[in-house]
Amino acid sequence: MQYFIPFALIGAVVAIGIYEFVKWLRRNGIKATWYEWLMGAVGLVLLLLGIQHFFGAMSELFYFAAWMGLTIIGVPALILMLVAWQLIARRAKQS
Repeated sequence: MQYFIPFALIGAVVAIGIYEFVKWLRRNGIKATWYEWLMGAVGLVLLLLGIQHFFGAMSELFYFAAWMGLTIIGVPALILMLVAWQLIARRAKQS
């Protein structure tokens, strides 16, 4: 119950971010391919998993495990989302 507010805020930020991203794609007339959506979605799910692991391990007072889990799960998530973003941005620059 103590983490309801942080996770609700995370959910709101994610929802607003996805909405703004789709709005930006439509406004600029960019079509994302299925594998870019897949990479972005897998990256987002991994990032949310890493954040949940961080909060869970911190509540159990496993500080090292919290930071290592966030690093091990979060860094590949950020890399996947960055690659997806770069693929979309480069296609937008070409057209």
